[in-house]
Amino acid sequence: MKSTLFIKIFFLSLFFSLPSFAVKKTEAKSNEFKDVRDDQKYRIVNIADRIWFADNLNYKMDGSFCYKDDENECIAYGRLYTWNAAVKACPAGYRLPTEEDFESLWTVAGADFNAAYLLKAAYGWSGETNGNDSLKFSAMPAGNRFDDETYGNQGKFAFFWSAKKGSPQESQVWYMTSKSMGLNYMDKPKTFGFSVRCVK
Repeated sequence: MKSTLFIKIFFLSLFFSLPSFAVKKTEAKSNEFKDVRDDQKYRIVNIADRIWFADNLNYKMDGSFCYKDDENECIAYGRLYTWNAAVKACPAGYRLPTEEDFESLWTVAGADFNAAYLLKAAYGWSGETNGNDSLKFSAMPAGNRFDDETYGNQGKFAFFWSAKKGSPQESQVWYMTSKSMGLNYMDKPKTFGFSVRCVK
């Protein structure tokens, strides 16, 4: 009798534990996106009713480059894209962020000169300028590619292309720097190479 009762209790406990495992597995999948074009996986995070990549895009295409042409740099920082490549780089269902997308990010981060503190990764920035990454955006200082095919600013700047067209020669870039905790924007030549964060 005791052995029968023990078996029943064992199977009941196993049954009721299954949903918790299923939930954990679902949560893990919901925080990750797999790009079917090359099977690469990216962390995703929900910020202000938008779903952002929490990693820089690393999809290889014309107009994209690894920092200093070293493939190992792409593993750590993702690829650097010209603007013309960036507007086509995100996988289906995602897009290059608009000015409004970045403004919403800035607003959620406090809408002040310390906004980048909540957006920067907690490591990798030169000096004492790592963030606390409380929004899980994990901005990394990937640097950039210049139009003369040289590279610079790794460890110092995180640049992200905006979908805003700007002039025929320039477009909007949002950036963070190791010299401050601000999130700002400026126009840069479309032939430069900057990071891409996809959003939907």
